[in-house]
Amino acid sequence: MSRILIVLLTGLSAGLAHANPDAKPSKAPEGKSADKVAAESHKTLAELFPDVKKPELWIGSKAPALQLAHFARGEAITSFEPGQTYVVEFWATWCGPCIAAFPHVAELQKKHGDKVRVIGVNIWEQTSGDERIEMVNKFVEKHTEMQYTVAIEDGTSMSETWMRPAGQNGIPAAFIVNGQGEIAWMGHPMAMDEPLSKIIAGEYDIEAGAKETWNRQLAMTAFTDLRKAAMSENWERMYDISYALTNEAFQDEPSGLNAVAWMLLQAEGAPEKCTKLAYKAAKTGCEKTDWEEWMLLDTYALATFRNGNKEEAIKWQTKAIELAPDEAKPEMQAQLASFTAEG
Repeated sequence: MSRILIVLLTGLSAGLAHANPDAKPSKAPEGKSADKVAAESHKTLAELFPDVKKPELWIGSKAPALQLAHFARGEAITSFEPGQTYVVEFWATWCGPCIAAFPHVAELQKKHGDKVRVIGVNIWEQTSGDERIEMVNKFVEKHTEMQYTVAIEDGTSMSETWMRPAGQNGIPAAFIVNGQGEIAWMGHPMAMDEPLSKIIAGEYDIEAGAKETWNRQLAMTAFTDLRKAAMSENWERMYDISYALTNEAFQDEPSGLNAVAWMLLQAEGAPEKCTKLAYKAAKTGCEKTDWEEWMLLDTYALATFRNGNKEEAIKWQTKAIELAPDEAKPEMQAQLASFTAEG
C-alpha cells in the first residue's frame, strides 16, 4: 500500500501500484536456498553509494554569516554572539509544511527563552525588493503564531550560503548554531527538540550527531534509489539496497523496516529472496513494536502469506484490522478476503 510509504519517510513519496496478494514470486536461483542467498556477503550503503559525499557545509562547520535585508518581527539579529545558541529556520510563504511547523518552532522559543534565539528566514519567493518585503510583512502579521524573530534574506544570499552548500533541497529546514558559532545540527524543525535541549545544556555529542545525520541522509538517498530500482525491475539492485537498509540504517527503525518490506512485496516478478527479506524486515519491525502496530502487522501478514503460511497470515491480518483506524479497514479487509479465498 502506498499509504505506508507516504506516512513513513518524510520527504519521500511512493509512486508504485498497490500489491496483488495473489501474485506468486519467482523461484530462488537454482541450487541455492533462500536462506543461503540471505547469508551471502552484502555491500554496505556506503559501498552501494560511493559517489554520495558529505555536503560542503556540514555539522561542525563554522556557520555562515547572517545576510538579512529586513526584519518582519522580533529583535534584529545580525551576527552570532559567542556563548549563545541560535536556530536558523528557513521557510517560505507558499510552503504548507513550513506553516505547519510555525507553532512548534514558537513553542521551542518559548520553552528555552533567552537560552536560544530563533531566526525564521524567508527564502525562495517569487517576488523581490519592496514587493517581497510588503508580502512577507502581511503574511507575518496574519501568522501571529510566529513568536520569534522573522527576517527576509538579502536577495538569495542565505539560500546560496546556507541551503545550497548544505545540500538542503527542501523546506522547512533548520540549523542549530552552538555557542562556538558552529553548525551543531541540521534537519526538519519538527525533529530538533532533543538535540536543541542537549546543545543548550552543553551535553550534545556533535561528532555522534554528525554521524547520525549522515546515516539518515544516506538512508533517504538509498530509499529513493530503491524506488527507482523497483520501478525499473532491477531486482538485484533492489535487493542489495533493501538488505543494506534492513540490516544497517533501519535495523532499529520499525517504520523504515515496514517501508522496505512493503516495497519488496509490491515488486511483482521479483526473485523469492526479496519476499524472504520482506518477511524478515516486517517480522523484526513487529517484534520491536510488540506486535501492536497495525501497519506493520498488515505488512507482516502479506509477507507471511507470500511465504506460504496462510494460517498465520489470516491471524495477523485479523489483528491488524482490529487495531487499524476505520478509514483503513476496507482495504485491509479485502486483503484478508483474498487470503481466505486462496485454495
